[in-house]
Amino acid sequence: MTTKTPSALPFKKTDPKVLEHAVERRGFVNAPLDHARPDGPSIPIFYRLIPAYGSRHDDPSHPVIVVINGGPGISCSAYRPLDFDYANPSSPKNGALDRFKYLLKSHRILLVDQRGTDGQSAPIDMTDPAIDADAISLGFSSDSQARDYLAVIETLIPKGEFFYIIAQSYGGMVGMQYLSLTLAGARKPKGIVFSASALPYEDVLAASLARRSEQRKLNLELREAYPDVEKRLAAVRAYLKSLGLNPDSINGLFGLLGKGVKGVWEKAFIAHLEKMLGQTRAEVEKDARDNFGEVNLLNYVLSSSNFTPGETDRTIAARTTELVPYEPWMIDENWVTMQAGGGVAWREAFVTAMDRRPPPATPFSSPEGLRAAIALNGVLFTPADNDAFVPADSYIRSLAKFEVEGHTRIKRLPGGHNAIFLEEGHRAFLEWAATLP
Repeated sequence: MTTKTPSALPFKKTDPKVLEHAVERRGFVNAPLDHARPDGPSIPIFYRLIPAYGSRHDDPSHPVIVVINGGPGISCSAYRPLDFDYANPSSPKNGALDRFKYLLKSHRILLVDQRGTDGQSAPIDMTDPAIDADAISLGFSSDSQARDYLAVIETLIPKGEFFYIIAQSYGGMVGMQYLSLTLAGARKPKGIVFSASALPYEDVLAASLARRSEQRKLNLELREAYPDVEKRLAAVRAYLKSLGLNPDSINGLFGLLGKGVKGVWEKAFIAHLEKMLGQTRAEVEKDARDNFGEVNLLNYVLSSSNFTPGETDRTIAARTTELVPYEPWMIDENWVTMQAGGGVAWREAFVTAMDRRPPPATPFSSPEGLRAAIALNGVLFTPADNDAFVPADSYIRSLAKFEVEGHTRIKRLPGGHNAIFLEEGHRAFLEWAATLP
């Protein structure tokens, strides 16, 4: 891979009609492509300000929550579709999980398309062989994204008006970088929630083993709830094969493991299997894409630079597969990870080259610097039970280095990886927010 500058990357065009919306306030804020060169080229950062129920997007009686979404490599439309049907919130096209169903009862929501993702903020064309991992890691890291969020906050939220941040999943990396900016005078949130989030300075192998072990446990819990699940999975595999698809692509359903409270997610998983048996090939392929069935190549690059410096998802997966073996019937995220090349020649070469020489790591503030930033803010950490991505016990252990007496709290929630967006998560948020000065 020849190192290029971020400006040399191939970008996709965006649709200006995206700004037209009857409910949300939408717009762009220009930000430097390289924040170290504020006078250099700029890119547009797309935002969406969603009003609280029965209110307006500019109503200060409903404070703003800036939601930093997970990923990396995912736009904010994964949390609320651009074409969300506000007239009929329960419409099936809105998706099974309305992430803001409860938060909008009390607050406005500010979303941002993270730069480079398949949204409106300078989306990188990850299907172009001209992409360069080093250039992506340098220009589209969580550090750059944190500065983009600051630019949007300074533009959208009037000075003197307080706001909160929820940094969920990968968003925790961006949230920590944002906190470090407050040491230099950036706008402080009234409080920030790190929900089932990634955090800097984790033991990469230990965190990866905990994730794989948790998913193994969830597979076993699924079999305990539905003893015939092996036969059900075998039937779906056979159906995929009959459609001319790889039967092992069923592993893409790993994102559904633990998705919701215990006793509910298992039922939803089985219902999903039953639905697949009645789908056409095109519907099954879309289902796979919607449920993490394909490796997001931008995610692959940014995961390496943010989560696993010196490693990639595939090099880590090879190690954890050996250390935590699965039974043949189990849904296995690592199988999906190992297909990162997608069978496309240039993409296979790109991923293999990355595995041999991972891109530069994202520069994070030191643990001491992050603790100093936390000491200026109110912070709530919310680990979640049944979390297939950030296991609660592992997450709690990793929090020790960030706890600051009088500034940090930990609240364990039910409901899996998206617990902060469920009813009990909203209740926990309100109770914590009421304690902030």
